[in-house]
This record gives sequence, C-alpha cells and structure tokens, in this order.
Amino acid sequence: MDGATGRTGSHGGGIQSSLIPGQANAADLWQFCLQHYGKQDVKQACLKLQDQHQGNVNLALLLAWLESHGYGLAPESLSQLKQSLSRSEHLLIAYRNLRRDIKPRVGAGQYKKMLNFELSLEKFQQQDLIHALNQQTWLTESPSPLAYYCRQLSPSAKSLYPALRASVIKDDEQGDADDAL
Repeated sequence: MDGATGRTGSHGGGIQSSLIPGQANAADLWQFCLQHYGKQDVKQACLKLQDQHQGNVNLALLLAWLESHGYGLAPESLSQLKQSLSRSEHLLIAYRNLRRDIKPRVGAGQYKKMLNFELSLEKFQQQDLIHALNQQTWLTESPSPLAYYCRQLSPSAKSLYPALRASVIKDDEQGDADDAL
C-alpha cells in the first residue's frame, strides 16, 4: 500500500492478539463484528461506506479486525479478498434492497425475520472472506489495509477510516492514527 496511513504493527493493539496468521476463523470474526459494529460511530461509518461509497462492510470489518491484532495485508491480498466476495455480494445487495423496499409493507415480526436472514447471508460472506484470508500472507508491518480500502472506494471514503478504526486502537494511539491520514 502507499504508506500514507497508519501502520498495522505500530498501533495494532486495541484487542489482545490471539489471532494466528493463516488460522483465522469466522466465529471469531463474527464476534468482533458484533462488538465493533455495536458502537454507534462504527455503525454509522459502515452504513456510509456501504450506501454512499458501495463499500463492503464485512471486508472493512475484517480489515479492522486484522489491524486490531497488528496484522496487515499486501495490496494484492486485498484484491484477492475482494474477489472472494463475488459469489455472495450480488445476492446480499439484492436481498438488502428488497428488505429496504418492503419494510413499509410488512409487520415488525416479518421485518425482523428478514433482518435475521440478511445476517445469515452476512455470516456466509464472512466465511468466504476468512477462507480467502487464510490463503494470504499476513504482514506485521504494513500500511493500513483498511485505510487503503477506503481510499480505493473514493477520495471522500477515506474520511470514514478514523470512525471505522479508531475505537479498536488504544486512546493514546489515536493521535498517531489521525496524523497518518
């Protein structure tokens, strides 16, 4: 990546590292996503990334998860992860659009079932990402793959990086992450 952003090895420590390269599992990623996405600023940034920049929230959260453990990826590895989304992304987007369109015409119970089904599609997509991730070389010193991904989406998407990433790094390291952008 171009080195214009934070580095994974220098401030990867919001969560204690127990992640072993090549041995990531979808259950651990899912738990991180539930915790991280549950933060209002992260949720808002994820929705903007998805709705305004056509970004993939699961990929962004996976990259935040890697960074939280001090790992990064080479640009070609990020390309491989994006390719792994091909079998699930169209289905997920179509279903999400259907759910949003139908919301005014269904009851709360039916809508909740639709949301739960969408979550199962999200889990399926995360399994694809984990499978692809475990085939990649993980780096301990690299520019932020999450910031790189945001910049790839659009120049304005890079402004979402601090919200997507900030709450997984230690408060005293926040200045370094902000300065890196």
